[in-house]
Amino acid sequence: MGGRKMFNLAIMGLGAWGKNLIGSVQGKSDSVRFVSAVTRTPAKVEDFTRQHGIGLGSDYGAMLSDDAIDGVVICGPGDLHVEHAAAAIDAGKHVLVIKPLALRRTEAVELYEAAGKKGVFLGMGYERCFLPAIDELRRRVAAGDLGQIVHAEGDYCVGRYSNMTREHWKTNSAVAPAGALADHMLYLMIELIGPVEELQARGLHLATDLDAPDTSTVTLRFAGGASGLLTAIGVTANYARVVFFGTEGWAEVRGASRFEFTPSIGEPTVIDFPEFDSLRSQLECFAVAAMDEAAFPVSPENAIAGVAAVEAMGQSVKSGGPIAL
Repeated sequence: MGGRKMFNLAIMGLGAWGKNLIGSVQGKSDSVRFVSAVTRTPAKVEDFTRQHGIGLGSDYGAMLSDDAIDGVVICGPGDLHVEHAAAAIDAGKHVLVIKPLALRRTEAVELYEAAGKKGVFLGMGYERCFLPAIDELRRRVAAGDLGQIVHAEGDYCVGRYSNMTREHWKTNSAVAPAGALADHMLYLMIELIGPVEELQARGLHLATDLDAPDTSTVTLRFAGGASGLLTAIGVTANYARVVFFGTEGWAEVRGASRFEFTPSIGEPTVIDFPEFDSLRSQLECFAVAAMDEAAFPVSPENAIAGVAAVEAMGQSVKSGGPIAL
């Protein structure tokens, strides 16, 4: 961004993930910084915001009226993202919504339409999108190394549900239906294969009594015919994996840094990428996209398709059968 002034960010919601976002850039980035934060309970984060030189309050409207703020990062409860994003857009702010962008496709479409009318940038953020290993996967797919992609699988497994209660929004099945925990992998599949045309989600309560299923799978059919499978587990050790199978070979990203490509003919390639701050990259890319200097990696069309697929997961669980999108 050269000698241009810093891109000033405000954040709505300051839980653990919001703190991670601030920590990734504050005092480290030469292009973006957080100057303001709004949360329902400011007293809980006073020490944190003071340490990082960030203004703190509980009045979202007052923060949005501050002309010094260039962009707003929405990082509160998922069921409030649309309300908070719409208010920021109406105030003329560029907006980055940490997934979920919305809970319904119609809401996602309305947000992008509103941003277009206001002339501001709207982006959906998820940090795995920015990993060098994911860039390598994109490159291999674009180069045709895998041939025709016929199937994709994504696993996203964590232990968070073992320590959460029903009061947490991430355990609310209306916000996080069966399979939605694996949406990191879903968005990448949509980007590289195409939108989902049909899916069926199944959720089980095997280790918790939370509202959201702790163990779930989603079978997918993409535009063009490729199949897919998502596995989402909230009560085990951390495990993240996405793999694409093609007629000329398969490619996998394991964790955040390990890439492997095995061709049908020839020797496998394994690359272990160095540690990379994907949160910082996400925020800096948001600023660049807001200034119309480069495209954001998550297109509006793909973001909307992702919201539609997660919405369909909830519908599938309720109906007990497949949902056509």
